[in-house]
Amino acid sequence: MSICKKLLSLFLAAAILFPVVSGCGDTGKADIESSAAEAETVAEVTTDPNDRSGYKDNLPADLDFGGMTIGVFSGASYGGRFIEGPEELTGEIVDDAIYERNRAVSERLNIKLNILASDVSYNAPGNELKKLIMAGDTTYDYAVAQQFGLISTVEDGIYYNFLDLPYIDLDQPWWCNSYMDEIAIGSDKKFFFFGDYTTHMLYVAMVLFLNKTLYENVIGNPDDLYAKALEGNWTLESMDQLVKVCYSDLNGDSEVNSEDRFGFATYYAYSSTDAFSFATDIHLTSRNEDGTPYFTMGTERQIKAADMINKIFWNEGSYIHQKDGDITWDMFTGGKVLFLGNQVLGGAASLRDMEDEFGILPYPKLDELQENYRTVVHDCASIGVIPVNCAHPEETGAVLEAMSSESWKYVVPAWYETALKIKYVRDNISAQMVDIIHDSVSTEFAYVYYSKLSDAGMIYRTLVTKKTSDFASAWTKMQKSAEKKLEKLIAAYLENY
Repeated sequence: MSICKKLLSLFLAAAILFPVVSGCGDTGKADIESSAAEAETVAEVTTDPNDRSGYKDNLPADLDFGGMTIGVFSGASYGGRFIEGPEELTGEIVDDAIYERNRAVSERLNIKLNILASDVSYNAPGNELKKLIMAGDTTYDYAVAQQFGLISTVEDGIYYNFLDLPYIDLDQPWWCNSYMDEIAIGSDKKFFFFGDYTTHMLYVAMVLFLNKTLYENVIGNPDDLYAKALEGNWTLESMDQLVKVCYSDLNGDSEVNSEDRFGFATYYAYSSTDAFSFATDIHLTSRNEDGTPYFTMGTERQIKAADMINKIFWNEGSYIHQKDGDITWDMFTGGKVLFLGNQVLGGAASLRDMEDEFGILPYPKLDELQENYRTVVHDCASIGVIPVNCAHPEETGAVLEAMSSESWKYVVPAWYETALKIKYVRDNISAQMVDIIHDSVSTEFAYVYYSKLSDAGMIYRTLVTKKTSDFASAWTKMQKSAEKKLEKLIAAYLENY
């Protein structure tokens, strides 16, 4: 993938080992028995393609930290599950993998993990850590919490340079370097770590849900749509056409309302634009030689993206619910919406009982010339930091490398290959869509720091809610303030670090 090593080959190998069986009655039973026998025969001579246990990290084999305690601040709401784990084995595959990871690292390095779950709100972990650091409290050696809340205090000089930790090997597949590069302010320091230890990033990757039953009833074979996506030709224009043909006034009242059938539905047009805009591979900033960012606004691509996204949102087949609530979710699960927006990949678990068949798609490209899909991670994703007064930087580096290694080997396969792609997804092609999404996870500097940049990273929210593609006008209104705040952010970074 663009930020982590690809898992697609693993899935394809698994698909060969365990072929999909379809059918019914006695014939289906015979097929199942035959396939099971074939799989058993192959398994005797073939290594499990999902087994990464033999891969070794580069940590010294004789590391022993004498039973010292490593303090961990976990303030990531649901994402804390992937850090904390259960207190004992539960029989649930992902939770048990997390439990075993924590146990294995503790025994391997001879440490005690003191993981303290915080109940601070999503926007508060940075300020909470700042209070502790300013008071000289060294309880926490590292913290994992929601991105939005940790980013808020980056300019205050309270974070340790992740690149200065010993034992960290950024050439390993468990570190997501592109993501960490994108959210860095300069090129010589990184204050946020991100990778397979923070598995929550996959959970909150933004996706579209597809009602396959509705597609089949109104349009045709949903495999045709999947084929388009696999070929790299799933674009905003393709989606716009499908949305348009799907509308129907089901209740015959000649009014557009939630009782009708729609091609696309979402709540909050304002926030639903983020996933669409960054999927088009626009970039709102570039980098100077020293790695510091500057705005690049008003490009031809950005303007074209605004036009195409507006066409989706204000299409006659779209239903935009401007208030929070479950109405669009209920419309989708009730068979009245083809594409459901403003959703995260982990939300597929809540569709397990849906009567209609559903699928998962990445957000569409701007056009067929765009090389790769791009999947933005919601800003509630878990990322990690090390307090500047970390009492045990050497030991913390070893712990983070070991935790990340174990997560890559055991936790990610459990969640990604088993829980997500088998338990939550109903067909092999949807599982391949999950691969595309996984391999295209990314973010955007101006999006991550939008609250410090006069909301410049959210410019598409303004454009879409006002139903305009006038990018230049929207940027003009915020440009002076945004550029001044970016200069202030960079200055604080240079002064405090």
